[in-house]
Amino acid sequence: MSNLWLDTFLGVIGRYIIIFIDKYYYFLVPPILVYGVFITLASFNLKRIERGTAKEIIRQTKEILKEKPNINYADLTTLIQIDWEKIIKKYSFWPFIAQESGLGVNRSSLTNIRNRIMQNERKIHLTLERHGIVLLDERRFDRRNLYLDSFQHIPKK
Repeated sequence: MSNLWLDTFLGVIGRYIIIFIDKYYYFLVPPILVYGVFITLASFNLKRIERGTAKEIIRQTKEILKEKPNINYADLTTLIQIDWEKIIKKYSFWPFIAQESGLGVNRSSLTNIRNRIMQNERKIHLTLERHGIVLLDERRFDRRNLYLDSFQHIPKK
């Protein structure tokens, strides 16, 4: 009955794959677990570096806003200078980085880390907002609560 079920739902190749995994899982599971630990450490390393970068961005932003309180976001991003080598030395404990959702791993080089962290402009903007830094351009607009705004579209029964 189980062979019929495997043939029906998985096909002949699927049944062979299941039988192969059943016979050799002692040899398959340990490398998968080692790779999982490796990816976890690399992802945690990238998160530590991102947190360190966010701290540095917030620190520099506060200093810039003391000198120039009416600065806009584009000018602010050009004035922020991040010492990537210092951040990598301080926050990196593992020579590899990986994103949480990805299966690929990169070396934690200067260009890889800079590209990974600075590629998302919206993420930097949200980091500033999270720490209470609202620039002059954004004060003109009413801040919307997107969470509550989505509930207003749900019709009441």
